[in-house]
Amino acid sequence: MTTEIIPKILDLSVNNNENIFPLDDSEKLTLQTARKLFDAEFYPQSLLEMWNAAANNIKRRVEAYGSDLFQSVIKDETGRKSYNVNGDTINERWENVDDFVLIQGAKKLGLINKKAAKALETVNWMRSHASSAHSNDEQVSKEEVLSLAMLLEASLFSQQLPDPGHSVSGLFKPVKEVPLSEEQIKTLIDSIKSFNQQDLRTVFGFLLDMLCEGEEPSLSNSMPLLVESWNHINEEVKKIVGYRYHTYVVNPVADTSFDHGAKIRLLEFLIHVNGIYFVPDGTRAKVYRKLANDLHEAKNTSYGWGRETTVAKTIKQFGPFVPNIAFEEFYQEILAVCLGNYWGRSSAHQYLEEFILTLNTERLREILKLFHINDRVREELYFRKPKAHATSLLNKIKEKFTIEAYKSEVDDCIRMIEEL
Repeated sequence: MTTEIIPKILDLSVNNNENIFPLDDSEKLTLQTARKLFDAEFYPQSLLEMWNAAANNIKRRVEAYGSDLFQSVIKDETGRKSYNVNGDTINERWENVDDFVLIQGAKKLGLINKKAAKALETVNWMRSHASSAHSNDEQVSKEEVLSLAMLLEASLFSQQLPDPGHSVSGLFKPVKEVPLSEEQIKTLIDSIKSFNQQDLRTVFGFLLDMLCEGEEPSLSNSMPLLVESWNHINEEVKKIVGYRYHTYVVNPVADTSFDHGAKIRLLEFLIHVNGIYFVPDGTRAKVYRKLANDLHEAKNTSYGWGRETTVAKTIKQFGPFVPNIAFEEFYQEILAVCLGNYWGRSSAHQYLEEFILTLNTERLREILKLFHINDRVREELYFRKPKAHATSLLNKIKEKFTIEAYKSEVDDCIRMIEEL
């Protein structure tokens, strides 16, 4: 006859296990109640008490690590997520945060690993659908409660609480509170360089929120730290910035910053780090169409060469990340300015030719097609100076090609222009 093994987490009073787990008094009391219910064969009720203790433990871990960071990482989760920072008790602070959001936030912060999160999701589902929380004909059995208790013990209760003094939250708390000196910023930059990808993702999200909110001193403090973080995060995290900018474009009410300036701050940051590429295609096309329209208006303005140059400098800042859906519309204006008109051209071509020549081979071949079929590109090619500028540009494109067939395409394009 085998002896039944009771997990230590349900054996607190019997074998004096109180001190081997990072529990507070309420969690100890709740787990002792769970044991009493288990012994009385009220297994669904026992599971419910176990979950209550687990949820409280996760909440304390999050608060020790940093509630600001938690709020940052759960922004895109569905469900209730209104953490009340002014609540006097833990129940008041977490009253409007769903349990699933709590688990996902703790996982994103690295407070629990993926396996632990899945185990907690299982326990959460079981206590909601197979315990006394709801009437159900398929309630949990004794063996299932023991198994789930072991899961909670291994994946949660046995893990040490984060040390507030050495957490990401502890390091970056001053960013929100006081203006930082250059030396303090350098110290935080060194910390960023030492972070793993999980902590980098967390701190980047926290700093990104500071940028969007736009309040001082956190805005000034966060900028150099954001740039440093950008240099270390992976592309999946960088896409978060692009998607947030997209959100503000399609849904302006999502910008809850005090000055409603989050969209422009995000755009300026993306330009600074050469990150326009990470904006979704539809929104990025809108950005480049606006630049193309500005260039079009400048070229069609009398004595507008100065305006052309200003727009060209702006275009260079954005980089050659034009999506396919806006390619012809954008580059027809680039070429029109580079070719000029009967009288000559502005200095804008110095910025825009470089913009063209950074394109890859396939896109440069698309540029050749525009000389053949696009009316906006061709409208000035009947004059001597635009012809000369076109030939010069095409020869520079030819130098970028390796395959002879593509070089031949350039020669055909030059002959076509000369015959106009």
